Amino acid sequence: MERPALKPPGAGPRSKLREWFYIVEPYCWIAPACVILATFTYVPILLESGLSFFSANGVNAARFIGPANYEEALHNPDFWDALAHNGWYAAVTVVAKLALALVLALLLNLPLRGRAVLRSVFFLPVVLSFVAIGIIWTLIYNYDYGVLNALLSSLGFAFLKQDWLGSPDTAFGAVMLVDVWKWTGFHLVIYLAGLQSIPSELYEAAAIDGAGRWTRFRHVTLPLLRPYTAINLLLACLGAFSVFDLVYVMTQGGPFKATNVVMIEVYLQAFQFNRLGYAAAMSVLLLLLVTVISVVVLRVFGSQPAKT
Repeated sequence: MERPALKPPGAGPRSKLREWFYIVEPYCWIAPACVILATFTYVPILLESGLSFFSANGVNAARFIGPANYEEALHNPDFWDALAHNGWYAAVTVVAKLALALVLALLLNLPLRGRAVLRSVFFLPVVLSFVAIGIIWTLIYNYDYGVLNALLSSLGFAFLKQDWLGSPDTAFGAVMLVDVWKWTGFHLVIYLAGLQSIPSELYEAAAIDGAGRWTRFRHVTLPLLRPYTAINLLLACLGAFSVFDLVYVMTQGGPFKATNVVMIEVYLQAFQFNRLGYAAAMSVLLLLLVTVISVVVLRVFGSQPAKT
């Protein structure tokens, strides 16, 4: 008479339940974050994308009109002018912030006295709100009692006094200067992290081979900072194409739409003209553009440092 086969130790319903729990456990840990991300990011994007196909004013019932809002946006010169302003804003502020941040990071990475204090000073504008910064700089730029014009007068350059935010020739540049001032410290910290992650042995080996400072910077520092440059470039571009609060507080898109950017145009169409569907269509177009820019930046720079 044959004996029944013995079950291996641990086999049975309890072991299967434990195995199932081990499979499900990681998803339980990330589920709350996924729910929050979906609730406040992906669901609003889907709702906005759906709204862009309707004529809606927030009062009457929405009416489906298909891609008419997109056609109007693509044929509206105000939208293209605002997008061009965003492009110019990105070109100037991104280059200025990253170049200045890299130079300051190289200086503050040296064994200077008081460099911890200097790092805090440069990072301080980052923690201030855009509204507070906008109000402060609006007062600085004021033509009658602003600090900037008073300083120019006291130094004998009264002929350079301008209505900085009231003139179409200077308003956009004045706003971009504030953006560079605020965010340079943020990119500086990222570059500092990259510089401190580079092994000192590489510099020592390059110096032994006869490489000077510029050669070491070009063939060691810059290639190994490539992932950090990609992060800085991506974040700076995203911020430049989604800028709203600083421009709204300082100029509200004026004077004569000289500082009008896409998000200002979206705000005006949605909350002043009650054209919610049209504003949603412009937002979706901007989102697609930002997505393309992000993909291009990541493909060009990649996530790995270049070989030295």
